[in-house]
This record gives sequence, structure tokens and C-alpha cells, in this order.
Amino acid sequence: MTLPLMLVTGLLLAPSMSSIASTNSGKRDRGFDEKQDPFTTSLEPVLEETEVGYDLYKEALDERITWDSGEEKVLLRKLAEIDARILPFFCITQGLAFLDKTALNYANLFHIKTDMHITTAQFSWFASIFYIGYLVSAEPMAWMLQRYPTGRVLGLICFLWGIIVMTTAASRSFAGTMINRFILGALESCVTPGLGLMTPFWWRLDEQPVRHLTWYSFNGVAGIAGDFLAYSLGHAVESKVPRWALIFLVLGGFTACWGAVLFLTLPDSPAVASFLSQRERNIAIKRVAENRTGTKNKVFKHYQLIQAFRDPKTYILFIASIAAQIPNGVVSNFSSIIISDMGFTAFQTTLLDIPSNIFQITSLVLSGYLAGRFKNSRALMMFIGNTTCIIAAAALTYAPRHEKWGRLVAFWFTSFQSVGFSLSLVMISANVGGFTKRQVTTVVTFIGYCVGNIVGPHVLLQSESKIGYPTATKAMMSGYVIKTACHLILGYYMWNSNRLRDRDAAASGENVSEEERARRAEDEGMKDVTEFDNKWFRYVI
Repeated sequence: MTLPLMLVTGLLLAPSMSSIASTNSGKRDRGFDEKQDPFTTSLEPVLEETEVGYDLYKEALDERITWDSGEEKVLLRKLAEIDARILPFFCITQGLAFLDKTALNYANLFHIKTDMHITTAQFSWFASIFYIGYLVSAEPMAWMLQRYPTGRVLGLICFLWGIIVMTTAASRSFAGTMINRFILGALESCVTPGLGLMTPFWWRLDEQPVRHLTWYSFNGVAGIAGDFLAYSLGHAVESKVPRWALIFLVLGGFTACWGAVLFLTLPDSPAVASFLSQRERNIAIKRVAENRTGTKNKVFKHYQLIQAFRDPKTYILFIASIAAQIPNGVVSNFSSIIISDMGFTAFQTTLLDIPSNIFQITSLVLSGYLAGRFKNSRALMMFIGNTTCIIAAAALTYAPRHEKWGRLVAFWFTSFQSVGFSLSLVMISANVGGFTKRQVTTVVTFIGYCVGNIVGPHVLLQSESKIGYPTATKAMMSGYVIKTACHLILGYYMWNSNRLRDRDAAASGENVSEEERARRAEDEGMKDVTEFDNKWFRYVI
């Protein structure tokens, strides 16, 4: 564990803000046997701790707390405070994480390589080392998010990485910047996986896609903010501090301040949200229990770890993540170089990168809305986003070099790549039950994320700048094709699993109504049962 992680762990050892999980011992029937589901483990763990908020959930059931559509609309207006109070935290934190890690992209326009006396190949390692740090710390960070209050973890991490970003301005050597970027990656490894794990705490299945993709779309919002920031700071020609260093100082200072806000105000779950009344907390927990995957459990369960590694979904998502992030490693770190080498000046490049971010925001929010609005449309949205990227990468590769505007538009459309990856995270939150299993699946997916981003920057070869970087664009196209194939396989696997479970339920005489099946799946989910062990569970495709 790195020094920053040790510091965070020590600070978090203070008494927790709340103690909200109840204990429930004894063994339970785990549902499917080996004949019903070939991937079910035969291990029979003793349940040491139920889900966070389970006491509120049981209270809602025992007291038969119900509400009509009118009261839920009133509650939703009250729970609009969840959107107003929680979603902005997610959005801004995700945006700052993206902006801080890709600030090198802007610094590259203002001679950071010249000041550090480094080559393009060495500069590529600045992007890769970030994800090596990310890879090393992904699991420790996930453990801390499980064990400690999420607001404290994110707040402390955000403050520390803001300081690290500010110190980047003082780096003047390859070795020093490599260390700086490694630590930054180690700290930021809790952000996107953590927000993905937290989203089901607050929103139901049909509400998750648009919320999830909204906060993820702040990569694009942050990109636009970064373009304008670089454009304005790029005109600071009278500054004694290099213009690229000013970018890191401004971004790091803002991030550190935001960390303090997170630490003081972000609640761990609806069970401890101070802006909700007791009844509203009961209803809020009961609503998200309908996700059938539970909320948060503070006990690491080894049988769920085993199940995660016996689950085909884990490996499909891992391979898809690698394939998705090789193109991302090119686009997120070298968009300024790609655009400028099409024949645009440095200041034109900063502005011409804005439409790419607008395309990203629009595609994410629209696909998130449609995925939540229409049942079982997530895989379709992923397919549309992926095929758009394949066409765009093909145009970048094979369009005539002199057609710079056509190639620029094609480059803008590669921003649709975020749709497939972000919806794959939604697939995890909706289709992986058991908090430990969901956590492990998320970590494995982000290991693939790191591998792809480590490799990606190195497929862009400076020697090909005059001919449009064909190695990079072909690698992007290949990544999109592999990602599309993986997502199609994932969709088929889940559809076929639903079909087999329906058949087995009919054969065993347990073919209950859809409403009753959903109720039973919900109840099992709140006991921290995995989707393999919950025979009432059906995948959302």
C-alpha cells in the first residue's frame, strides 16, 4: 500500500459517522443447485452482516409501510434533493478526476516536453504510469470504500490528489513526473469504480442509467472546461510561471477545496442522509431494494470472491474493458496532438476539441435516458455507441489526408466510445448481486481499464505524424470491434440465462407471477445474496 493510502486509512480509523448495519447469523438456502446453474459455488457461508439499511428495509416490510403514486411523487420531489444533493457530488468529482489526469494533454500544447527535455515516447509513459498506480491501488481503494464512510474516503482522497496535481507544476524531470503521476493514479483509483458502486445506493434500476451516464458525462463537461481554461491560461504570456504549470496549479487548488466539501457533506447512503426524514429513509431504502442487488455490506465474503471468478461476465467485461481503453488511451491523452497535426494552431486546437466533448455529453445522457426509458435496451445502446466508433475510426484511418475537416468530424464521433464502457458499469450495478462480488467484478473491470490505458498511449507513433497516425487509428478500430463483440456476447449470455431460469422455474413448479418473483428477488438481494444464488433474479439487458 502506498504512503497516501496508509495516510487515508489512518485518518479513517476515527469512529465512523454511523453504525447502521445489523447482524444476522445463521445459514440460508443459497437457491440454485449445481444442476440449475453450473456456475454456482457449493460453499455455504455464515452471514455475518446484512446490507447497510437492512434494518430500515425490514421496518418498512414489518410495518407494511406503503405509499401511493401521489405520495411517491411528493417523495420524489423530496428525493429530487438526492439528485440535487448527491448527483452534483458525483458529477463534479468524476469531472475533476478526468480533468486532472488529462491535464497533460493541455500542457503538451504549451511546451511541457521542451521544459522537461523529454521525448514523445517518454511523454507517453506519463499517461501509462498513471494507470499503473491506478492498477496497484484499485483493490485497496475498493476495500476502503466498503469498510469506511464513502464521503470521508472520497473527500480525503480528493484533497490529497489535488495537492499532488499542484506539485506537478514543480516537476522538471522525467523521473520526478513519473513518481508524481504514479501517486496521482493510485489516489484517483477510487473515483469511477467508487461512484459506480455507490449509484445503486441511491437510485432504482430504471433511474440508474441516466444518472450513471450523467455523472460519467462530466468527463466531457470537464473536457470543455479544460479547453477554455487552457485557452485562457495560454494567453498568460507575462507570467513567470510556465503556462503549462499554471494549468496544474489552478486545477489542483480547486480539487483540494472540493475534497474538503466532499468530506463534510457527502452521506454514505440514504440510511444516514440527514436531509431525509425517518419515513423517507424507509421508503428510499425500500425503493432501491427493488434493484435486487442489495445496497452496501461492510463484510468481505470470500465465497462471493470465488463466485466472481467463476462468472463468465467477469471475463467478458475484463476483455471488453481492455479493448475499450486502448482507444481511450489515445484520445484522452493525445487529442490535442491529433487535431493540431491535422493542420490547426495550438489555440485553434483547444477550441476544436470542444465539439468532441459535446458529442460525448450528448451521447451519454441520451443513451442513459433511453436505456432507463425502454426495458432491456442497455445492450442495444452499447451496440449503437460501439458501431459509431468503428465507423469513425475507419474514416480516420482511410479518409484522404487532405480532408482535414472530414477527418476532424470523424475524430469527434470517437467520443461515442464512452457509451459502451459506461453502460458496462451500469450492467455491473444492475446485474451483479452481493456487494463483495459486485466490488470484485468492478475491480477486475478496472484492471482491464488500466491495462488498456497503459497500452493505448504507445500505439501513437510520433514518426507517423505526417501521415495521420495510422497505427493508432487502426488500433482504435480494432479495439472498438473487439469491444462490440464482447458486449454482444454479454447480452446473449444474460438473455440465455434468463431463458434457462424461466424454464427451470416452470419445471419445478415455482413459476410465480412477475410481481411476486420481483418481490422475492428484492428480499434476497437485501440479504447480500449474489445473482447466482438468488433464483428469483433475472438479468436486465
